[in-house]
Amino acid sequence: MADFDSETMADLEELFGRPRLLELLGALDREIATRFEPPSADRNQLARDAHVLVSSSGALAFSSLSRACARLEQACLREVGVEAALDDALADAARARSAIALLRAA
Repeated sequence: MADFDSETMADLEELFGRPRLLELLGALDREIATRFEPPSADRNQLARDAHVLVSSSGALAFSSLSRACARLEQACLREVGVEAALDDALADAARARSAIALLRAA
């Protein structure tokens, strides 16, 4: 499965133009790093960080990361399965950051 929706990404590029899309992708990359490198040990903060990434990653076609962050947010709020959800979110975040680097380099 792709790390982002290529059709949606193409639509975003058409809508914003490539320079602006690259700016937005750079901002998402920085947001991921800020929120997850390292992830907060405080579950309430981790839930807030995940919540921010749900919308920002989803808006930029990274739906897998968005879903993983939504699961992490819920796990933190319920205090159940946090470690597994965090592992999944971190893996998706790493894949998203790699994809962003490739998109920005192209």
